[in-house]
Amino acid sequence: MNDELLRVEGLTYALGEDKTILDHLSFSVREGSFTLLCGPNGAGKSTLLRILKGLYPLEEGTIFLEGKDVTKKEKHRLREIGLVFQDADSQFVGQSVEKDIRFGVENLALPVEEQNRRIDEVLHLLSMEEQRHRNPHTLSGGEKRKLAIAGVLVMQPKLILLDEPFANLDYQSIVATLKLLLRLQKNGHTIILVSHEIEKCLAHADHVLVLSDSLLVEEGSPKKVLPRLSGHGIYVPHDTPLEKLTWLTQ
Repeated sequence: MNDELLRVEGLTYALGEDKTILDHLSFSVREGSFTLLCGPNGAGKSTLLRILKGLYPLEEGTIFLEGKDVTKKEKHRLREIGLVFQDADSQFVGQSVEKDIRFGVENLALPVEEQNRRIDEVLHLLSMEEQRHRNPHTLSGGEKRKLAIAGVLVMQPKLILLDEPFANLDYQSIVATLKLLLRLQKNGHTIILVSHEIEKCLAHADHVLVLSDSLLVEEGSPKKVLPRLSGHGIYVPHDTPLEKLTWLTQ
């Protein structure tokens, strides 16, 4: 996990002249790492993910992916960076789990044999073979989150972004989602996860980025940033050692 996958330099985004959302952010993400992106509401976390993905225009700054400048290559970022939105239902386009997963690879105009291979591989990886023919809207909250992740994985992106993946899930679905993400990382995937429920994933992260008032105010290992999180309006369990925050995966 020594190779730099993503590097951002001086990233700035504003709404009009008086509303700066992100102000000259610079950071890097290593290949195969699990990065937690956190901060108070309105800090610009979701906006940052959408800019990285290529959904919002980058007004100032540079984005490198695998050492290549992809700042002006939004289509390249759309293909190489996957984004799982907070509202999983908003990503569903097919009438069955299989058709929904197939949508992205069909748009890539891949041969049907390759589409089928990728779909079978993702369904097996996420243990969703039994849901193959189910309507996405009949799935449970946890299953919907898995399907949203499947739709991203089948595109084989270099980087996976997740916006509040634990939102509106029950306890069992939260545990299943977290274990899935850790398994994906173990298999070599690079993950950036936005969450305000940091007690669920902080201890599993390799790297933490903290946004506040449009700035990157903290960056480093979980152990390094934990003592300073509450000073940025981020809730952490009182006097809880980092090693105790692995309770969800015990």
